[in-house]
Amino acid sequence: MYIFDIDGTLLYTIDTITYFINETLKAFGLGECPKVMVEKFVGNGPVVLCEKVLDYVGAERDASYRKDFLDTYNKAYDDNPSHLTRPYDGIKEVLDKLKKTGKPLVCFSNKPDETCNKVIPAVFGEGYFDYILGYREDYKRKPSPEGIMILKERFGVNNSDIIYFGDSEVDIKCGKNASIYTVACSWGFRDRKILEEGNPDLIIDDPKEMYIRRA
Repeated sequence: MYIFDIDGTLLYTIDTITYFINETLKAFGLGECPKVMVEKFVGNGPVVLCEKVLDYVGAERDASYRKDFLDTYNKAYDDNPSHLTRPYDGIKEVLDKLKKTGKPLVCFSNKPDETCNKVIPAVFGEGYFDYILGYREDYKRKPSPEGIMILKERFGVNNSDIIYFGDSEVDIKCGKNASIYTVACSWGFRDRKILEEGNPDLIIDDPKEMYIRRA
């Protein structure tokens, strides 16, 4: 089974995330957050993202205010999740090649499950992936291995049958916590040095290198 993180691995979404973050900040009468900072804040889901953004712009507000901000951001994103989003160059070609192996292709993200199940079909078409799993309240988000365990059970595979691709230290920790073969993708939202410090099984620099066959 091939498992793929979404943001920074399959899809270039930083412009999308930055756009909706700044639209939400504008709606709340707050200053902008530059893309370079948003890029540093992503990886742990929208709750952490919005908390870090509000801290960055100096919004010293209570939990209720922060929840309103998060809800506003999530709704704006969910209403048009493919806005400014595109696959990285070469992704579709290598996915088509991997599909021919007959092994399941799965998306796995800290982005909310509802959003994932909108944006992936919008970009790749309905039914292209065998399963799409975003964050849900019934399991802990990455780097917890719980999502991986759900996928293992659903497809009846062993650890040795899984290759996991991600672009951040969160993905690397998740893969290591699940004891599966973990590949870090350097074209995403993190510097290669950060990926190296996470000690993944492999670091790749081009989507073409995603074509990995393991017994």
